[in-house]
Amino acid sequence: MSPWTSSALSLGLLWLQIFQFQSQQSHDESKPVSNEEVAIASKERLDPLVFAKRDWNLKQAYSDVFNILSDENPCSRFYGGPRTATTVLNGFARRVKAQALIKSVSFEMTGKPRLVHDVATGASYRLFDQAMVNTNGSFYQRRSDALGRFPSDVGNFAAGTRQARALILLHELGHLIQGEDGDWLLPDDGYDGFKSKANTLRVQRVCRRQLDALK
Repeated sequence: MSPWTSSALSLGLLWLQIFQFQSQQSHDESKPVSNEEVAIASKERLDPLVFAKRDWNLKQAYSDVFNILSDENPCSRFYGGPRTATTVLNGFARRVKAQALIKSVSFEMTGKPRLVHDVATGASYRLFDQAMVNTNGSFYQRRSDALGRFPSDVGNFAAGTRQARALILLHELGHLIQGEDGDWLLPDDGYDGFKSKANTLRVQRVCRRQLDALK
């Protein structure tokens, strides 16, 4: 999905995967999402995850996005509000790994998705088996040649910048959360570069003020 996520599975198949659980987040990144967790009373605000085995850029991008979505603002409202947005972010962030992919890709989610219904928030979202951020792409790399094509800018932000990294994660998050109409907040863009760019610009418009504040 975002720049080039490969996942084209039908909602009918996804709904066969439905299970309910309370996404009670832990500071321990090694704790897996469990199909057997039950709904319990939860805090209004989640705590951020603490990652021991992530590089600085990925840790910073997660922290920036978590802080943006923890506050009441147009960006967090787009994702269903702070509680829903941070719940999904934490479930997603546990899966993110950095690895080398082809240079035209910034992020790739693959594998069999499963649909999660969070009892505490009423939010429905999906998680993929694998979520990979490209070490050769726009998340990590800056473009030394102004006339070069890769790594490409992320929206209006230069590749490899703090704003670009946060926008990449926000783009991916939009592919995971269902809106009230049952559609994903961002439509699947697969290997469609034009649709992927349109999705990125849509998130940028909603979250621009918060992204611009990152220095």
